[in-house]
Amino acid sequence: MLVEAIPTWKFFVFGGEQLEYTEGNDRRFGDYTNSSTYLDLGTIQWTNYASDPAVYPDIPNPREYASMSYDKSSRESRLIIFGGWNNGWFNDLYTLNISKIVGPDYAVTSSEPCLGQVSGGTKLRIQGQGFKERDIKVIFTVGNVPVDSVSARISREVSATEFISENEIECLTPNFEDFGAKEAVL
Repeated sequence: MLVEAIPTWKFFVFGGEQLEYTEGNDRRFGDYTNSSTYLDLGTIQWTNYASDPAVYPDIPNPREYASMSYDKSSRESRLIIFGGWNNGWFNDLYTLNISKIVGPDYAVTSSEPCLGQVSGGTKLRIQGQGFKERDIKVIFTVGNVPVDSVSARISREVSATEFISENEIECLTPNFEDFGAKEAVL
């Protein structure tokens, strides 16, 4: 299943049959598997995910020929897996959450300047991919742990002041005087 992701697309595979064939030996059928892997088309590297039943107790039974579809309409991006074969046809439905792999439909690649005043008001130019012309919010945090929601204890939110393109926006940095000077992550 090919899935659009920023900065690079991902190709997902679920299940199948696996066997190492040794040259000169009789060929036989392999073992069915319920492994989940994806190929990052930017790095051309395969990665296993959701393949350990101890960590993912709801993983489907081993199978091949399962149908797979991608649903990004929900809050969580997920693969929908239906049916398949393992000495009989399955008639079941599973979903695998891949939102941490696919990520949001935008990405931040850089910001400039790298430093600003603690009192805020510095014009920050943010470059990336997938910015849409809408009410864009930028979250700044205290410390070096990224967050995806606003918390008065550790973060400040500002609106983008200018939408330049799908690859560039600008905002003014917020005031962090009550936190003092600390390392921050955009």
